[in-house]
Amino acid sequence: MAEEELMFSMEEVGSPWDGPRSGCAKSGVTFQDSNASDDEDDDEDDLRICPITDDPMSPTKGFFDYPKNVVCNQQFSNSLPKNSFTYRATWRHAIQKARALPDPWAEFHLEEIETERCTRYRYNAVTGEWAKDDIYIKVSSQVFGKGAMRECYRAKKLSNFSHSSNWKSASNYVAKRYMETVDREVYFEDVRLQMEAKLWGEEFNRHRPPKQVDIMQMCIVEMTSRPGSPLFHLEHFIEGKYTKYNSNSGFVRDDNIRLTPQAFSHFTFERSGHQLIVVDIQGVGDLYTDPQIHTEKGTDFGDGNLGVRGMALFFHSHLCNKICRSMGLARFDLSPSETAQLDCTNKLLQSAKTALRGCEEQCGSPRVRTTSLGHMPVLLSRLSESLSVDESSDTDSIPCSPLTMGISAGRSPMGWSFMNEMNEAYRANIDHKDSENGGDSGYPSEKRSEGDSVEHHSQLTEEKWSFFHSSRSHIHRPSCVAMEVERLNTMLLERKICKSILGKVHLAMVRYHEAGRFCEKDAPWDQISAVYHLERAAMCGELEAIVALGRCYLQLPHHILPEFELEASVENSKKGFCLLLQAAEAGDRPSMILVARALDTGLNLPSDRAMDWKHAVYWYDSALKMTDYDEGGEFDGMQDEPRYLLLARLAEMYQEGGYNLDADPQRAGDLFTEAADAAMEAMKGRLANQYYMKAEEAWAMMEE
Repeated sequence: MAEEELMFSMEEVGSPWDGPRSGCAKSGVTFQDSNASDDEDDDEDDLRICPITDDPMSPTKGFFDYPKNVVCNQQFSNSLPKNSFTYRATWRHAIQKARALPDPWAEFHLEEIETERCTRYRYNAVTGEWAKDDIYIKVSSQVFGKGAMRECYRAKKLSNFSHSSNWKSASNYVAKRYMETVDREVYFEDVRLQMEAKLWGEEFNRHRPPKQVDIMQMCIVEMTSRPGSPLFHLEHFIEGKYTKYNSNSGFVRDDNIRLTPQAFSHFTFERSGHQLIVVDIQGVGDLYTDPQIHTEKGTDFGDGNLGVRGMALFFHSHLCNKICRSMGLARFDLSPSETAQLDCTNKLLQSAKTALRGCEEQCGSPRVRTTSLGHMPVLLSRLSESLSVDESSDTDSIPCSPLTMGISAGRSPMGWSFMNEMNEAYRANIDHKDSENGGDSGYPSEKRSEGDSVEHHSQLTEEKWSFFHSSRSHIHRPSCVAMEVERLNTMLLERKICKSILGKVHLAMVRYHEAGRFCEKDAPWDQISAVYHLERAAMCGELEAIVALGRCYLQLPHHILPEFELEASVENSKKGFCLLLQAAEAGDRPSMILVARALDTGLNLPSDRAMDWKHAVYWYDSALKMTDYDEGGEFDGMQDEPRYLLLARLAEMYQEGGYNLDADPQRAGDLFTEAADAAMEAMKGRLANQYYMKAEEAWAMMEE
């Protein structure tokens, strides 16, 4: 097999075959095949070697995760023991070859720049903890690249493990800073985002895709010697063609299309139970940097987090490829016209030549066993385990793998809250072990030094994972509405309404269509597709969509797609009434009143139903029990029907009787009196007097 050009960025590298706890293995070795792409058949010649790191804050500390990086002359076997000659020779050959390559930044003479001592902050997404130390770097004063918000500087960092000051052999880094002044917390939030996205890359790799991915390690450096102690993001420099595959606003690259980046984004949506999606995939080959995470709430991970709107933007431009299908990812529901618009993408997908191995793990498999990751420690192998999900529990509030273990002081790095009782139980368990083992449980405490905390870091994270995994499970949910509806049908009504993130994504698609986001300027927007997604949102139990669609079927005013009208028909009348009845059962007060009016007067009542005052009274009563007061305690005059009008109508029905309702003059008089009191509160004095008179008339009928 011909040797291929290698690109790399490396700190000083010790013996990589010395085992997981090797003190001489250094951070930052990254080899990459310059010709690697999804257009090549890499079924046999993949050598999957992970960046070796002795970084105690890295979730990949001291083991091999095998992203596609380097192809050597000798085939590497995962089954070979680490002390075998073939294993050592392969690694020795790869590192010698990497060291022989020239420094791509030699011409800039960074070694001549003044050395600066700065403070480095590294984040561990597994534990949600930060580590702080001092490092020495040299940073160029000239900008060599700019993005939308940040500018890049060339830098070199001297390894903390190095015993020499040979800056010519120091690792190349890229220092990035925001061009506009931002809050310092923004830098830390960016690192948290990227490190948690890195864990999703690990989770993706454990399902054995044709090509594995990795997300670059990133840290923060505080230049304490400079005025104001400015912050920079620091990443390894990776030489190669930098490509943006998709963005946080739905763009998907349509030339030289890649399968893996889009499948990775789709995977994160399903594997997280729709709670998030990792997008803005960009980098060199399948080594990504600067990703963005959209979450359901959209309040964390900075301004780039567009929430369910960002998820909708991705799926509007995503057409499932063969990697998605091989991993069992479900197709997101798109209308026929939207699918037709992706025909060009479909042709490009068919031209991609990634070879599926046929052993990819299904995303929803009950347990992921990745035999190629034989050297993976127990901690991260447990990230891929799936326990059965109890749908009776509030699963929407449960974070899923691999962010389940991102906890610190009872809070996950995603912002999801864990039960305080669980944290207390865990800490109590650790304290008990400390008392038995002389305080050597690995849990960082005030009594331990920083070095002790690092020494016991592995034990700490493994114990945390074991404890919390016993009560938390993966929540895999497909992207298609049919399977989501099947899941919701097993839940109680009050738990299925507005509990589907997928429904919120489809509702966001409706709003984008209505706003003209998916059409050319001055071109008519696609109303048919908008209604298609409105129907899917309603099927998923999104209350706003249920109400809007029900009103649309009945030709009633609706605030979503207000200009769209459906033809009046018997079938549409039945559908509309059923939807409003569903909304009423879910607690929507205007829908309760509409259903009550229909059963009371026959207006908007479908042909298969008859007037029924008994049920109308039930819905009027239900509407009256809903609060008529806002947070300030004052009467809310914006309600669809004032309280006094509903009370008066109930009184009239009890006074008259009929349609399965027995006349009750006593009840009618009491209701007229309540209506009069409510009218007085609403400053309707004349109307109140009329209700008082009607109350007397009703009571007079009772005496007769």
